[in-house]
Amino acid sequence: MSEQDKDRLFVTALARGLAVLSAFQPGETALSNQELAKRTGLPKSTVSRLSYTLLQQGYLQQDGDSGFYRLGLAVLALGSSVLASYDIRSLAAPLMREFALAHNLSVSLALRDGTDMVYLETCRSQARISIQLTIGSRVPLATSAIGRACYAGLSEAERKVVEQELAIRYGQDWPAIRQALEAASAQYLRSGFCESFGEYEKDVMAVALPLPALAGQPSGISLNASGPAFAWSREKMRNEIAPALGELRRRLLPGL
Repeated sequence: MSEQDKDRLFVTALARGLAVLSAFQPGETALSNQELAKRTGLPKSTVSRLSYTLLQQGYLQQDGDSGFYRLGLAVLALGSSVLASYDIRSLAAPLMREFALAHNLSVSLALRDGTDMVYLETCRSQARISIQLTIGSRVPLATSAIGRACYAGLSEAERKVVEQELAIRYGQDWPAIRQALEAASAQYLRSGFCESFGEYEKDVMAVALPLPALAGQPSGISLNASGPAFAWSREKMRNEIAPALGELRRRLLPGL
């Protein structure tokens, strides 16, 4: 038995239902019970009961022709409630839009969730090539600039927890991942920002920095700016955009 199975407070049925909802990825239309079973590792008969229950509660919708499922409006309502709880979004959004227009770069705000970063807000540039991420999208903490900045800004205790999770996720690749994260932390202490040049997306250059954990706001929030490699060199990102991003953070902090 797993530790969760031994926990009398842990509701397995609820966890399985949430696993079904978590199986849907951004940009997907609808999934069959068979695909949901494959993604969750649950028996198809169990998934069928769960999807039916979630359908009745409005968390899933069913396509009339194929019978496949898509996320329902009840999920959207939950997501809207979550986003509304982060005051930093409403404070940051106008400044982020101004930054994106002024520099022709995409700028994003993300929060750590395990070994990923989840986008809370993003303002895209008009550049031909940019990372097409939206609110709720996930990027890996280990290879993205916004994730590395998050890591650099964590307390020692928080960092140890994250490292344990990363070690499980990356297995034999963890030593190399850890070395890259330690280099990113050293860069932040030395230069005030972290970078990822073609490591997460080969055609994208990005710099990022963490936001301090202030009262009323969670820790693990970072801010980044990204642009296409054909338009932005390493030198421009480091010498022009990183300082501008630091100024954006300074403008944002008085409101928090």
